[in-house]
Amino acid sequence: MRASAIVSTFERRDIVLRTVATLLAQDFPATEYEIIVVVDGSTDGTAAALRALPPDSRLRVIEQENRGLAGARNSGIRAAASELLIFLDDDMTCEPALVREHVAAHAQGDSLVGLGAIYVARDNPPNLSSEYFNAGLGGAYLRQRDQPNLPWPEDTWSFANTSIRRDLILQVGLFDERFRMREDAEIGVRLLAVGVRRRFLGGAIAYQSCVKSVDDLVRDAEAFAESDALFMRTHPGQSPHGFMERIQSDPRWKRRLRLLLAAHPAMADFVLAPMCALGQRFYSVRAFRAIGLGALQIRCGIHWYSKMLQLTAQVAMNGRP
Repeated sequence: MRASAIVSTFERRDIVLRTVATLLAQDFPATEYEIIVVVDGSTDGTAAALRALPPDSRLRVIEQENRGLAGARNSGIRAAASELLIFLDDDMTCEPALVREHVAAHAQGDSLVGLGAIYVARDNPPNLSSEYFNAGLGGAYLRQRDQPNLPWPEDTWSFANTSIRRDLILQVGLFDERFRMREDAEIGVRLLAVGVRRRFLGGAIAYQSCVKSVDDLVRDAEAFAESDALFMRTHPGQSPHGFMERIQSDPRWKRRLRLLLAAHPAMADFVLAPMCALGQRFYSVRAFRAIGLGALQIRCGIHWYSKMLQLTAQVAMNGRP
């Protein structure tokens, strides 16, 4: 067994079935890799649907109570039969060479994190969600694709299509299950501390489904704020991304305006939500699409900052989040 592909899933029965189908279709010897799907408390029949697939010795299904992505990945790590772990999200489709490329990257046994490429799915509906992805994390993969000699951004982490030797994960202590989001950035700090390097694997391609609504993304921003606050308490002096540094370097007027809007995010939504709707409604028009994306980024930033200020105030008041 040369590789264990670990897929964590929650309430995405039909989507994860498509992901598994592409993993079963890899151009890698079937006897040399396994697929572990951790069903993290789903109630939509995911486990039954997976077990109803034609029998295949590569596929293993683990059911557990909902513990979040970190807990699901940890269960997959403990169950893996291989020393090489490949983590994948449940809303991805994989190119046939994905497993082979990840395995080849670790052939020398280096202390390495292999970062497979993640691009928006070819059949993704035209929406602001895909634009938002490409303006953020997705942009890092596009830049690496076009300029492969660029160093990987230090504060950018994702285990959505990522490989690593199991002994390295065990050395730093698995994923921190306190984190419901940003668990990949948190373990990334610990991996870098023991000398693990990152390498972009342009041939290990997975396609991301981007179907979240604008409101979903805004809610995600608030949820990320909670994990970001925990991250900064866990690793004082470090940040999971560069947003805090950027806003602190803004002109005074801009910082004051951001504070005002963060104190009253509904006021910002009143102005920005129609702009998001305009960008989605007329997505095919570049100018409107750009307006919608810009408004969405500002909304998410304001809601993230608002939540961060609330959490900071709670800590100052009673010493705990």
